[in-house]
Amino acid sequence: MNLSSTSLAPVDSAIVLGFLILVTIIGYIMSKAASKGLEDYFLGGNKIPWWVLGISTSTSNFDMSGTMIIVAAVFALGYKGFLVEIRGGVGLSLAFLMIFLSKWLRRSRVMTSAEWMKLRFGTDKPGRAAHLLASIANIVLSLGMIIYFCTGAGKFLTQFLPLSALTCTTIMVLIGLFYTLMSGLYGVVFTDVVQMILLSFAAIYISVLAFGMVGEVTLPEGLLTLDLEAPTGAGAQALAGIPSWEPILNMFGIVILIYLVRTTLEGCGGVGGYTDQRFFAARSEREAGLLTLEAMILSLLRWTMVAGLVVMGIHLVSNGGSGADSIINDAESVLPVVLSEFLPAGVKGMVLAGLIAAAMSTFDSTLNAGASYIVKDIYETYIRPDASARDLMRVSRWATVGLCVAGVLLSAVIPNINDIWGLITTALGPALFIPLFLRWYWPRFNGYGFAIGTGGGIVAALLFDVVLDLPLYMSFPSIVGTGFLVSVVATFATRPVPDAVLTRFYTQVNPWGFWRNVARKAVDRGLMTWEDTADQLWEKINDAIALCLAVPFQLCLLLMGMSFIFHDWTKFSFFLIVVAFNGLGLYFFWYRSLKSEEQCKQEDKYYAGLGRSGGDEQAG
Repeated sequence: MNLSSTSLAPVDSAIVLGFLILVTIIGYIMSKAASKGLEDYFLGGNKIPWWVLGISTSTSNFDMSGTMIIVAAVFALGYKGFLVEIRGGVGLSLAFLMIFLSKWLRRSRVMTSAEWMKLRFGTDKPGRAAHLLASIANIVLSLGMIIYFCTGAGKFLTQFLPLSALTCTTIMVLIGLFYTLMSGLYGVVFTDVVQMILLSFAAIYISVLAFGMVGEVTLPEGLLTLDLEAPTGAGAQALAGIPSWEPILNMFGIVILIYLVRTTLEGCGGVGGYTDQRFFAARSEREAGLLTLEAMILSLLRWTMVAGLVVMGIHLVSNGGSGADSIINDAESVLPVVLSEFLPAGVKGMVLAGLIAAAMSTFDSTLNAGASYIVKDIYETYIRPDASARDLMRVSRWATVGLCVAGVLLSAVIPNINDIWGLITTALGPALFIPLFLRWYWPRFNGYGFAIGTGGGIVAALLFDVVLDLPLYMSFPSIVGTGFLVSVVATFATRPVPDAVLTRFYTQVNPWGFWRNVARKAVDRGLMTWEDTADQLWEKINDAIALCLAVPFQLCLLLMGMSFIFHDWTKFSFFLIVVAFNGLGLYFFWYRSLKSEEQCKQEDKYYAGLGRSGGDEQAG
């Protein structure tokens, strides 16, 4: 069924148009604040409040394309669909980021994830190699995310507008491109606040409507089952004919375990892209942690909305509604079909604007972060080190346009959203996991190990996932194993990172791992005392306890929202108890251990005097 003939009512069109005009105006207003230099354009000058960055982080993860996939998975598989999205859509990364990774990133005091390599590996040849490969990898991943956005946005909007998918995408892209070009991160995060207001309305309205609808439908058998057995039933059969879903359904338990390993590696090693950018932009490490907690709590709205859309989709199919055939033939159409069939004029415009806002938030965040790698890590570092501030701002805008155009053109030839998301999360992502993981925990790991390991991982991902098209249970361990082997061999075949670089990094960041010898050298160099090392050890023990509380807290919080909408009161009660108990534990083991603002300011002032990437100590 093609819903493009179902045009929007005038009031809905006016609401959507008004939203697009509003975000454009905000971008224009914020352009002056962002024009002072790269720090302001890409990091907001480290002046943006944590609650604004937290809203922006949540909104950026609340994307339209991902929501379409999640709704399809939960509609077909129930709670098991939630487990599928652990691969990246849910992710455990917020729990890891909240407890320790966000403060490690903020303590690094850099502008991009690639620039971080200079702090960790130095500025000699190995350090530059790591920096270059990290820059290229992050640009490729940013481009992949833009393609993902464009494909999903076009597929969604063509259901409501009498336009082609490419035309719909182009309109959205041009508006998002305008305010991102004008105002950088300022425009991104402050438009995200407006977008979250719309998203909250959409999520609450759909959740309330669906909550009252549950009594009118019979939820399919297996929808409320939460285990690792292979899913069965009509929903699973509907997905079985889609190539990208077949390995998930056939090897469900193994696939979910692989997703858990994947997400744990990602959580311990870092996410990169626009997510890291929020922590680099935070005013302090304390605020970096707080913004992550806020993003985690706000994500609850997404999952109550997902459950609500699933209930409404089941209601439509059960009663043989006009969109039932579309849903049965393509589970990814549940979202647009439900919105078209159930929402009255006015409300439909608000919800549609909210979902457009979600898509644009992901797009503008990715675009801004991707451009920062091109300008800061490629152009300024390797092409024009003596470039003026005006020149860098000009190149920033051209880089933004170039990424945008490339993403739109490539999206025109990639039709399936799940295929793109699968490539990003289970192929290209795992190609980077081992180098990103080892950089924090293994002091012997050097710049050549990171660069060659990253390159080897990407080649392995393209070989095993794209060329050979191996099933996930074979491609994932092959990609990760290749990345690990290449990283370790390259590291031992080349010289270690200079002690001056390692001691500076460890003293500044205090990561987990095998750093005892480096700590001893830092004490010998007068960078810290043995009392300082004891304090650092207690911080790590405290963080480990808090992490064991944060992971179930995050998962049960989201499942609690779904079970509430489904009227699954037994599971709701269990999840509520876990959330309350672990939340109390987090108060004592995490929140009370956050550094004060005064401590954060003193440390920032001290390390600012040493330089962003280590100054003279980086010479090897």
